[in-house]
Amino acid sequence: MTSLRLSTSLLLLLLSTSAFAQQPVRGKGEVRKTLDRILASPEFETQIPKLDAQESIWRWISRKLGELFDSLAKMGNAASPIFWAIVVICAVLLTGIFIHGGVIVVRALRASRARSGPLVKKGGRAEDAETLLAQAASAAERRQFTEAIRLCHRAALMGLDRRGLVRFQECLTNGDYRGQLKSHDAERSLFLALIRIYEPAFFGNASTSDAEYSESLQLARQLQQGAAS
Repeated sequence: MTSLRLSTSLLLLLLSTSAFAQQPVRGKGEVRKTLDRILASPEFETQIPKLDAQESIWRWISRKLGELFDSLAKMGNAASPIFWAIVVICAVLLTGIFIHGGVIVVRALRASRARSGPLVKKGGRAEDAETLLAQAASAAERRQFTEAIRLCHRAALMGLDRRGLVRFQECLTNGDYRGQLKSHDAERSLFLALIRIYEPAFFGNASTSDAEYSESLQLARQLQQGAAS
């Protein structure tokens, strides 16, 4: 019995191999047509709708939200918790987006103000070097020598800015101004002498007197009017 089954299996195998060998080889064009016909059949149709190029992004979002709410309406008792969870998540996301946008705008405004320097009044700069030196003299009369030296330093920067040797900006340091004066040796030397008085007095709380103020005033006037004056 086993031999009969084995003989039958071998016979069927030979017959199927012979039938396969007799089938003609199909060309690439015929294979392509057959494949296109199979893919075009209903079984292979996609469920994703085609995008409408004329549909705006806001209309698409509205349509999707409508579909989402329609799906929620079919969920029965679970619809309300899911709905409010989605609302809360959307509110949190929108709040985060607005806060992030506000921070970016504030930083951009601060950077813009720093790049533009002090505000300019009609007819000139917001602060004039001569006005600052007059304020320094008043502070010195009140024996506020540190404040007087600070005003002299600021007047010197205003004068250098007016002469086109530096660009005054609130965010810059004395090191930045020294870099801007690297091609002007005379003004650079005067500015170094001024900050050797200004920095210990203003940042180091060093004791100051009329002598330091007088020297700062002389250096500020030279930087304002020109090193040769």
